[in-house]
Parts: sequence; C-alpha cells; structure tokens
Amino acid sequence: MGLPAALLLLMAANSCVSYYYVTTDIHEDLSVDRTVYAETEDGGGNPFYFITGPDWTVSNPDSVFTVDFYESVAEPDIMAHRHIDYLNGFAVLPDEDFVGNPLVNPTETLSKRNRWFYTYYEYKAVFPSLRDSLPLPFEGYMSEDRLRLFFEGSAAPQGWNGVEMYVLLDEINQDFVKWYSDAVYFVCCDVIEPYCNKNQKLTLDHVKEDFMRGIDRAVMLDMKPDEFVERLDQVSLGSGGFEALYQEHAAEIEAEYASQARLLEYFDASFIYSVSMPGRYVLCDADTYVDGNPRWKVDAYRLLYDDVVLTAVTRKTNIWAFLLTFAAITAFLVLAARYSRRK
Repeated sequence: MGLPAALLLLMAANSCVSYYYVTTDIHEDLSVDRTVYAETEDGGGNPFYFITGPDWTVSNPDSVFTVDFYESVAEPDIMAHRHIDYLNGFAVLPDEDFVGNPLVNPTETLSKRNRWFYTYYEYKAVFPSLRDSLPLPFEGYMSEDRLRLFFEGSAAPQGWNGVEMYVLLDEINQDFVKWYSDAVYFVCCDVIEPYCNKNQKLTLDHVKEDFMRGIDRAVMLDMKPDEFVERLDQVSLGSGGFEALYQEHAAEIEAEYASQARLLEYFDASFIYSVSMPGRYVLCDADTYVDGNPRWKVDAYRLLYDDVVLTAVTRKTNIWAFLLTFAAITAFLVLAARYSRRK
C-alpha cells in the first residue's frame, strides 16, 4: 500500500470532505466579526456545519477566490457572517450531521492587557483531542514520536532526505493500517457480542488470528457488520452461526455500529482558521501567514494525537502614551532648566 493509502481509504470510506474557511476579525474593543466560507452542495441542503439563524447574514463572496487546504484547494461560493460582541463562551448550533464533532465549537478565549506604552491582545482556541474516544489505543502500534509525525507533521529527523522520509512514513502507514483494521475488528465484535451465545463468545475470543490470516487489511478499513459475520462463519467453517445471528438482530447491530462509527464522520470536515488582530504579532504558533495574518489547518486527523491549540498574541503601540511621556519629559526638562537658571 502506498504512502497515504490508509488515510485515503479512510477518507474514501466516508462521504466527500467538506471544506470550511473561518475568518475572525478582532477589534480593539474585543468585539469580533466572524465569517464562515463554504462550498454549496450539489444536492442542496445546508452548506455550513451549523444552523444559520437571524444573527447570521448569508450571501455570496464579492469575488472568486481559493483556499489551500494542503490536500485540496477549495473555491468557496457562499458565506455566513455575524458580529459577536463577546467571543468568550461563544458557540454555534451544530447542524445535525455535526452534533458532537469537536471541530465545530472550540473553546475560544480573547483578552486584552493594557500597559502604558503597549496594549496586548491574545486569542486562543482549543480543539479537544479524539484520542480518548478511540475504540482501540495506539499503544503497541505506534510510538509517540511516530504518532506526532504522522498526525501533527512534526519535524523530520535531522539529516533525512525525501527517500528516507518516504520509507519511514510508509512504515508508519502500515502500522496505522494494522491499528485501524484491528479497531474495526474489535468494534464489530463489540456490536454483535451481546447477541452471541456462550460458544460464539468463545469464538470471538480466539478467532482473531484466523480471521486476519489471508485477508487484505485494507479491506478491513471499510468492513461492515454483515461482511464481518460472513467472514466469521468462513473461518469457523460454517459452525459459528454468526450470519443467522446477524439476520435476527440486524437492526440493533447496525444501530449500535452506526453509533460507534460516528467518529468516522468527523473526518468528513476540514477547516482553515484565520484571525486578524490589532497591532503586530509578537507570538503565534501558525505555520502559514496570508496577507500578514496567521492561518491554521484543523481536522480530525490532527486531533488523533492531542488537543489542537491555536494561539496568537499581538502588540499595539499606544501612540498617545509615547506623546504624553515625551511631553512630560520635555516639560520636566524645561522646568528643571528654568530652575537651574534662577539659581
């Protein structure tokens, strides 16, 4: 399997990815203008990840433009805008397909610190990690360094060339395929186990090695319960009765599987966040700047490793403070000079 094959198969297993470009214009009084750009869907429906109410103004962009999402370039053709008086604690009402998705409502904070010569503005957004929600931990499959490289894009080992990086990433990709296919196996076991008799439960406990032998693990990435029970009966030589069990409880099994597989839907969305703030940036963890403003890519893959935190701090010069200080110093020097001449 090629370098990004596991992730591409994971993306192909779900619907097409929706791309959202979110801009946040921060003003000196800490009020905010937020605009969310999206692409309209062919079949109609809500193009946004949230419900637009009367506070939002929906329109089309004034001109055609593109946004680079790294793996794809989007061309937004619709936008929703609103003014927010106070950003801290702000949240949108998610669309039905986005309920529970950690990408929708990050914890955002905005603050201002006044100093004599400068005013500092700080923006922070925290997207919670998905790692604790996974059906199978990464431990035993990938090391922390490899996880960070694969999902966060951390720095490559010093001195490595492209060929060596390709080999390393291909190895990590194979580990990811193994983890993902095992996760699918255990999820499928979990959803049918409540309906199994004693002998069938014993089979689930001991059949994994036989189940995986001779099957392309890439096939496992999109395996559903009906295919899973068919394979179980094959490896148990038809004595397992799992297909009959599935037919009897198909509705309950599929409902539970859909609930556990809802995590996969989080990978259907990709976000670019951009902020503009008063003053000049003195601290920022963004990798990309466009027109002087930072941009961050946020998606569910990045959340597989850890929280994603966006941080930006700007410093605005208080011209009036410098003028007052200069005037005060000048007045002091003038008075001091006069006092000296009187002596």
